[in-house]
Amino acid sequence: MNLTSLFHFDRKDPKTVLLYRFHLVALSINLIAIPIDLYRLRTENAFIEGATAFALLLSLMHLRKYARLRASAYSFIFIISAALLSLIYINHFATMSVVFILLLPLTTLIFLSLKESFSLTLLYFGVLAALLYLEHLHNPANPLAHNFQALFNLAYTAVIIYIFGLLYHFTILRTFQELDASNHQKALLLREVHHRVKNNLNMIASIVGLHSNTLEGKEREEMQKTQSRIESIAIVHEMLYKHDNFARIDFKLYIKRLCDLLLRTYASDPKTIRVTIESDAENLPLEIMVQLGIMVNEFVTNSLKYAFDEKGGEITVSLAQTQEEYLLTYRDDGIGHPDPQTLLNQKSLGIKLINLTAKQLKGTLKISAPSGLQYQMRFRI
Repeated sequence: MNLTSLFHFDRKDPKTVLLYRFHLVALSINLIAIPIDLYRLRTENAFIEGATAFALLLSLMHLRKYARLRASAYSFIFIISAALLSLIYINHFATMSVVFILLLPLTTLIFLSLKESFSLTLLYFGVLAALLYLEHLHNPANPLAHNFQALFNLAYTAVIIYIFGLLYHFTILRTFQELDASNHQKALLLREVHHRVKNNLNMIASIVGLHSNTLEGKEREEMQKTQSRIESIAIVHEMLYKHDNFARIDFKLYIKRLCDLLLRTYASDPKTIRVTIESDAENLPLEIMVQLGIMVNEFVTNSLKYAFDEKGGEITVSLAQTQEEYLLTYRDDGIGHPDPQTLLNQKSLGIKLINLTAKQLKGTLKISAPSGLQYQMRFRI
C-alpha cells in the first residue's frame, strides 16, 4: 500500500470514517512536531513522536484493511495516551500535552460504550495523578506539585470537559442513529427500484423472445440479439439490488454473468468455448458498466456466431487500469478477418452500437487480427 492511498477511505460507517480521520490528524501532528523538537534539541520528545507516528501508521493501515472499530479505537487511544503521558513526564508537566490528555476522554465517548469510556477516564486521571506524585518525589522543586489551586483548576477543567463531552456524545449518538435509519431506508428504496427495473427489463426481453419465436432467418436472429442486449442491462440492475454498493459493480463478476448468458443463447456447445476474464479494476460506476456491457455483448455475440467452428475456441476479456485511463481488451482465437479495419465501417446495428458506446465513453477503439480478432478501447472515467 502506498502512502497516498491512505487518504482515500470508502466506508459507510461514519464512526469508522471519523476514527480514520483522527488517525490521520494525530499522525500529521506528530510528523510536524518531530523536526520542531529536533531543531530545539529535544531529542527525547522527537523519539517519542517518531515512535507514535510509526505506531499510528500501523494502526491506520490495520483500520483501513479490517475496519474493526472497537479494536482500532482501543489501539488509537492506547497509542495517544502512552505518547502524551510520556511527554508529560519527561517534560515535568511543562507541556501542552497536559491539555491534550484532558481532551482525550472525549474520543472514547465517540467510539466506546459509556461504561468503557468512564472507566478509561478514571484510569487516565489515576495515571496522571501517579505521574504527578512521581514528579513530586523526584523533582520537589516543581511548582505545580505545590500549587493546590493549579491542581484544583486542572481537575475542575477535566470534569467540566467530560460533562460537556457527555452532552455532546448523546447528541452525536442520536444523530448517528438517525443517519443510520435514514441510510437504511434509502438503501431499501434503491434496492426496490433496481429490482423493479430488472424485472421490467426481463419482461421486455421475454416479450422480445416470444416474438422472435414467430420469426425466421435474419429477422429472428436480430430479435434474439435485441433480447440479449436488454438482458445485459438487466443483469446490471440485478447485481445492484443484490449487493450493498448501489453505485459500483464488480467488472469480473458482471462480465462472467454476461458471457454465461450469451453462451447459453448462441453456443451450440458451451463447453467448447473457454472464457477468461482479467481485471485490474474491481468496481466501476453503474453508467460505465452499462456501456461496457453493451459493447462486450456485441463482441461475444459476433465471436460465437462467426468466429468459431465446431471445435470451439477461447475468448479473453481484460480491463487494465492506469492512473489516467482504462484499457478494455477483447480477443478471440477464431478465424479472424482479412481486413479487420473495415469491420468498424459496416452498417450493421451491432457495429453502430459498438461505435456509439465508444463515443459515449469518449474512448478510442482499435481493431486488429493478430490471431483471431482483437478489439482495444482506451477510455477515462
